[in-house]
Amino acid sequence: MKNRFLILWFIWTLLGAVLIFEVYTADSKNTLTSVIAMVLSIAPLMGLVLSLGSLKASKQFKDWLQKDKNSMYYTAGGITLLFALPGLLTITFNPYTTTIFAFIVLAVFGSLKKLNSESFELSWTDVALWILLWIPFDLRWSMDMHPLLDYTWWSMAISVIAVIGWYGYRNAEIGFNLVPRIKDLYIALLALLMIMVVVLPIGIMTGFLTFKIPETFNIPKLSAHFIGIFLTIALPEELFFRGLLLRGLEKVSSKKWVPMVVSSLAFGLMHWNNISGLHMQITYVILATLAGLGYGWAYKKSGNNLLAAMLTHTLVDWVWKLVLAG
Repeated sequence: MKNRFLILWFIWTLLGAVLIFEVYTADSKNTLTSVIAMVLSIAPLMGLVLSLGSLKASKQFKDWLQKDKNSMYYTAGGITLLFALPGLLTITFNPYTTTIFAFIVLAVFGSLKKLNSESFELSWTDVALWILLWIPFDLRWSMDMHPLLDYTWWSMAISVIAVIGWYGYRNAEIGFNLVPRIKDLYIALLALLMIMVVVLPIGIMTGFLTFKIPETFNIPKLSAHFIGIFLTIALPEELFFRGLLLRGLEKVSSKKWVPMVVSSLAFGLMHWNNISGLHMQITYVILATLAGLGYGWAYKKSGNNLLAAMLTHTLVDWVWKLVLAG
């Protein structure tokens, strides 16, 4: 690996460490040891996923992955160490779950490495691995593996595993470019407007959404919330549903509308368990599916660039939390 990737990884890891420290120390339930453990465990993952958002840095990292015969063991071992670290520091280490986690990561990397080809085309192995990573995360089953590793850790971890596995070893063209362009911002704002025009009337008429505008706005808190949505919600969800599922389906479908509809519907169904009551569940799935179509449109309009979809997704969730109650 050359200097650009390592420099970016170091910088983003340091910035991530500061952010994570501030977030976790704000919770009085966390001890100093647990805060340090989470900083050391999450910050390198955050640094890795953000540094890979640079095309030049990710190309350097990908070249190393494919040229070094032992890269799969180094990366899987490093991620497993970060999984085990909080347990080691707080004397709650569980060798059984750590071993399971290590074999899952190795199985994903090994399987995708064997599927390496010049052109990415979605296979049943890709689908199986997609399910293996996403479903336990979405249903929060994976969090039972470690009492200290929360949603933030897992969102970073599966994002890193997905980017390394599909982009690094599988050669999938997922469009993981996090370097901002003015074009992406314009597309995100337009997509936000289109989604709101469609979703708001339905949400209000069904009683799912109501306006709830606060009297004052805490700018630092709102900014931190925006960053949190971008990194822990928009990043993994857009990576899996647009970068992998939508992009992969486009490679095997002759009809252009099928990948967009299928990936958006899958995204919508993912929200079924997020709320109770059949009426609200159906409404939520419909609204999320419509939002997914908007995210997919932003992804395609930007030339398969995930950043535009991630910005749109972040803005939608941010506005929802800011002035809407659902």
